[in-house]
Amino acid sequence: MRTAATTSAAQHAPAPAGSRRGLTVAEAARRLAEYGRNEVAAARAVPLYARVLTQLRDALTLVLLGAVVLTLAVGDHADAVVIALVIVVNTAVGVAQEVRADHAVAALSALSAPNARVLRDFAPGEVPAAEVVPGDVLILGEGDIVAADAELAEASALLVDESMLTGESVPVDKDSGARLSAGTVVARGRGVATVTATGTASALGRIAAELDGRREPTPLQRRLGALGRVLAAVTLGLCLVVFGLGLVRGVPVATMAVTAISLAVAAVPESLPAVVTLALALGARRMADRHALVRRLPAVETLGSVTVLATDKTGTLTEGRMVVQHVWTPRCTFDFYGVGYEPEGDIRIEGKRPTSDEFEFARELLAVTALCNDAGLRPLQDSADKSLWTAVGDPMEAALLAAAAKAGCADRARLVRERPRTDESPFDSMRQRMSTLHTTPSSQVLVCLKGAPEVVLQTTVLADTTDLLRGARQEATLLAAQGYRVLAVVSGTRDDLPRHPVPKRNPACVCSAS
Repeated sequence: MRTAATTSAAQHAPAPAGSRRGLTVAEAARRLAEYGRNEVAAARAVPLYARVLTQLRDALTLVLLGAVVLTLAVGDHADAVVIALVIVVNTAVGVAQEVRADHAVAALSALSAPNARVLRDFAPGEVPAAEVVPGDVLILGEGDIVAADAELAEASALLVDESMLTGESVPVDKDSGARLSAGTVVARGRGVATVTATGTASALGRIAAELDGRREPTPLQRRLGALGRVLAAVTLGLCLVVFGLGLVRGVPVATMAVTAISLAVAAVPESLPAVVTLALALGARRMADRHALVRRLPAVETLGSVTVLATDKTGTLTEGRMVVQHVWTPRCTFDFYGVGYEPEGDIRIEGKRPTSDEFEFARELLAVTALCNDAGLRPLQDSADKSLWTAVGDPMEAALLAAAAKAGCADRARLVRERPRTDESPFDSMRQRMSTLHTTPSSQVLVCLKGAPEVVLQTTVLADTTDLLRGARQEATLLAAQGYRVLAVVSGTRDDLPRHPVPKRNPACVCSAS
């Protein structure tokens, strides 16, 4: 199968003038023939015999093979069978682990989008992602997987989930001119982008190429190799000494040869490779239960030898999910318990269950976060555990929906029916806040707003007292110092439409930790 690219330089060919109109079908076909399919290059399959030979080259395994030859030489067939069985089991376990891991790594190509929306012959259409070529114009919408590396030509409130590349749990705001990487997911908004790299030249392709780097021996392999060499040298030396002493004492050569060989067999620790392999296999199994893939068994011990694990920033190691843990209001402070996006959990105030009035206050606040929200929650259909839920949209907004469900709020669909949205000002990096207007059952206007505390908790936005706003800002600063991601939520009711969606009461800080 032809790889997706022959050279990186070819893949980064510039887009033609007027690229927003897209390529013609003929031009797309020509580029597909020139650059190849937009696929992660499949690694060359390792034949089974090569995997077996790799396992047999281990130092201790070579010692065992020597022991088999020696036991056969002295006629001890029972021991020869036992030692050979140990070699077969060790080799089979190691090969099986490598084959299983390689199959899992091969699934990386499944992360690429199966289809992509592109402009061809000046009209939008859908094509297989493997047929996307440099210069193609991608049309992106919420939930789409970016089929190839691209440069944004147009963007409207575009947020892209890059956690599969960077580990950052929060989607990244993308503006015109920004770069998009293959395999990332559009969390919100719309965009038009020109493809700059496909296949092995894309971000996803480069990751796949890194997986095929040269293998270095692990610390365990080096130590076992050294042990095997020492055992072989000491055993050979002792056998020669015993053989020589026997000849000096006048013992026949044949008798001393059998004695020396028997001594060599006895000195070989036949059970050591089996014990090592069994321990590593159990470790790999436990790690697999925790969703960590081990490609080679010796790597288990390598991870166990780590004394310091350093990461570059918060969010590098993440599940890409968020959860509300702490809510502060001028009236009381709530702690939320529960994991993931499941709408189940508990609420406590200083370790105690809230009173009915306090619960109602929490519901009123979190109903605002559900209304000023564009995300959604749904059960994870493909999982064996049907209690798991997944987010559609921004992870922080999804966490707010889960918190509202834990507080006993009505589901978002019902809230929207009761208080339909009539207007909105979406979040952007300049305003750092999102505002929505809703009609209440009493025909009043409900104003909901959420955003960065340093922007929202100001007298230019809220009509609350200076002391109250100062206290809220101090609390937000304290929570941020503790590692929380802090969000301010406010609401207010008016009799008429405001010139700007600015609430006038009910300030609160909602904190969500990734």
